[in-house]
Amino acid sequence: MRFLKDWKELTVGAVGLDVTWLEEQGALVVTKSRPGFDQAGVGAIAAILRRVAMDGGDALKFLVFDFAHDGAGATQAPEGFADIVAVTSDLIVDTPVITLAWARGLMGGLDFDFAMNCSAVVAESSADFSFAGDPFDLLGLYAALGRRIGFARAERLIESDRALSPQEARDLLLVRDVAPARPGHEGIAAYLAQFERRYNASHAIYRAQRMAEPPIDRRPLLVG
Repeated sequence: MRFLKDWKELTVGAVGLDVTWLEEQGALVVTKSRPGFDQAGVGAIAAILRRVAMDGGDALKFLVFDFAHDGAGATQAPEGFADIVAVTSDLIVDTPVITLAWARGLMGGLDFDFAMNCSAVVAESSADFSFAGDPFDLLGLYAALGRRIGFARAERLIESDRALSPQEARDLLLVRDVAPARPGHEGIAAYLAQFERRYNASHAIYRAQRMAEPPIDRRPLLVG
């Protein structure tokens, strides 16, 4: 299918990145099989986001970032990472596309940071959420966490130095839903088949939330 081939061409040279088109759900799935972000991966995701911003329409309803790895990568953000985070956060305002982060294993560092800027996070039952890493590198994640649950509560959570289970993350409203672990994209397809029924209402809610809560300005962090 030429449509999918065009998307796959955007990931050429980015190790550990692949794209899949779920036609019935109107979902483009960007699968990350390696933790963390490197320069090539940031460039590939930036190209995908540009294409979505230009071509997002009735056929494309969901952009799913599938974190299909376990473990945390380096926490120092490569050049352009802040830009793809900002574009991902803004996508819900500028297009009819809902962004979802799909967590399968240990989520930490830049992966957790990026996921927090999607419209919603869905965790498989095998996922965990870690706050380990250099505090300066993770200021973006800490800021997003503090704004979501309050900075005093976030500070206690970070100082506890333990990973959250999917259920704990859901209780804190960091995760929207917990789904059973399934191979390949079966879990994503099954979840979206249900979620699609309330697509219009969900898009309106996520768009309103984003407009009421602008993304974190990372420029002071970069200057620091």
